[in-house]
Amino acid sequence: MKHFIKTKFVVSFIALLVLLANFSLAWSWQAQCTDVTARGYLNVLTINLLFSEVKDREIRLENITNFIAGQAEKGDPVDIILLQEVVGGPLSGTINSSLDLKRLLAKKGMKYNLSYRLANGLPGILTVGNAILSRCRIIFTISKTLPFVSEEPFEGFEIPLKRKVMMSRIKIPNFGKINIYNTHLCAFCDPTERLQQTQVLLDFIRTVEKSIWWDENPVILGGDFNINLNITEEREAYDQIVDFGFIDTYSTANGCYSCCSDEEGYLGCTYAVLGNPYSGEEEFKRIDYIFVKGEGLDIADSIVVFNTDPDWVSDHSGVLSKISLP
Repeated sequence: MKHFIKTKFVVSFIALLVLLANFSLAWSWQAQCTDVTARGYLNVLTINLLFSEVKDREIRLENITNFIAGQAEKGDPVDIILLQEVVGGPLSGTINSSLDLKRLLAKKGMKYNLSYRLANGLPGILTVGNAILSRCRIIFTISKTLPFVSEEPFEGFEIPLKRKVMMSRIKIPNFGKINIYNTHLCAFCDPTERLQQTQVLLDFIRTVEKSIWWDENPVILGGDFNINLNITEEREAYDQIVDFGFIDTYSTANGCYSCCSDEEGYLGCTYAVLGNPYSGEEEFKRIDYIFVKGEGLDIADSIVVFNTDPDWVSDHSGVLSKISLP
């Protein structure tokens, strides 16, 4: 038995060493979410910030801040914020839009810890990445670059873009630790390429979770997956996530599948919602998700936010899920 435990420790240690290139510890003072355990649930929000829109960015971030402040005033604070398309650099007019949001929240007395990972761009000129803001202490953050594909955001013009998954391990006082994964999968790509990214994403999660085998903590996975369940060819990526053991919080809470169709209604749409001034005439669809995995977790509620006038903050709407803790 001792030999078995020693072997597992060595394997876990080697796995961690492999991941260390994208590993960072949080050493400074951090906010603590001391109210979560007594409350009995965790509120998680995911939102794509739309990196390419500059003129209204400050207003859009203020709208997000005001929404989060409103939740806090109701005694129902947003504990975890998953951000995609976080922009920075002189061409964007800001150092980092997730840092801007953190500062706006702090001005209203809301303390969040921040982890950021670069996905694309040239540092010092223009960068785009993912970020996690957390009311709970972040122990460490680790990330992985997903398979590189060329996307076609313009007519026939291919642009090679990197996509990334990041994980921040958080600690909830008097409860334990939860691993929070945030990702952004390719948009203007073939479904088979997105499927490949999904498989690497799940392999990364499997590797990380096995490396901390002694602590079977819950796992939360969210972000912009660019998976439209109304398109048959895109479903396999979603199916593999579910087959991995993840539960789709919005689908479960609202008893729907695509949750954005004539048959099931359009309350679950998260992209190009009717009336959104930032998305033009594009097809509305549900492509932003929050998944959970772990014994004893339950989905108390899940809603789409930032989906009505004048609350637009991006070409995407956000998903806010209330996850009951065991």
